[in-house]
Amino acid sequence: MSDSGQFGPWVSAEARAAFAAGEPQPPSQDIAALRLHYDAFNRRQLAVAQELYPVDVSEEIWDGVPVHVVVPAGGPRDPRTLVCLHGGAFMWGAGAGALLEAVPVAAASGMRAIAVDYRLAPEHPFPAAVEDVLAVFARLNARQPAASIGLYGCSAGGMLTAQVTARLAAEKAQLPGAIAMLHGAGLTMAGDSATTWSAFSPEGTASAGPHVEDFPYFAGADLGSALVLPGNHPDVLAQFPPSLLVTASRDFAASSVSVMHRRLLAAGRTALFVDFDGLGHAHHMLTDLPESRETFALMARFFGEHLA
Repeated sequence: MSDSGQFGPWVSAEARAAFAAGEPQPPSQDIAALRLHYDAFNRRQLAVAQELYPVDVSEEIWDGVPVHVVVPAGGPRDPRTLVCLHGGAFMWGAGAGALLEAVPVAAASGMRAIAVDYRLAPEHPFPAAVEDVLAVFARLNARQPAASIGLYGCSAGGMLTAQVTARLAAEKAQLPGAIAMLHGAGLTMAGDSATTWSAFSPEGTASAGPHVEDFPYFAGADLGSALVLPGNHPDVLAQFPPSLLVTASRDFAASSVSVMHRRLLAAGRTALFVDFDGLGHAHHMLTDLPESRETFALMARFFGEHLA
């Protein structure tokens, strides 16, 4: 997240300071270097999150898939369960990144959260991540009704949430009771936001946002398939459960999330869209921001209202 020097009066002082501080850029585009870089960031932010949001964490293997089971300190206050799908361009974000996205949501909702360490690209292209999440969902569904399970993810995890939902619908399986897609959805990351977000960079870069078609995870995948980009298929969206969509005005994925919301509404589905003005991609990874606390409360309320 970066600082253009201009904000609306509603952007918190904490967010302004975070933007002004900026973030160190990866030293290299080498996959090993990228994973080390983002893991270090996630570990730093996870330490902050665990101070603010007390939880208990255990590592388990569910049908061959590593997961972190995150439980609010003192035990769940709610019997329903959330499945968390981390971001990271389908190439990084496992471990600390998955926990960073699960810890505050579990604490805020009072529900248990299962953070899935799905297989990553380029070693494991599409649909490896979908298959891993399906295995975890099936294991969980054997213990409790699908309608009591929520599914959510950020960035790549938001896209993966849409893909898993589309796959369950295609297989005529039980769907989660509600889903949330943050800073990513079931569409390619295109539109105005993908080209204008860099205007807020202090370096003044003119680069466009990431193109899904360039992601190693989608090498060889059919981008026209409803199982890859379900947002382009109204018949599939017509089967989606209640959906929460969250983005920010300086997010390169904002256009795709906004269009996904419109298409869900056009398909007759229940969908709530929230846009945080002045913030950037995955703003809630900085869990101490007032806007991040607002995001977690919003998710807790949405799942609380829509899960059986």
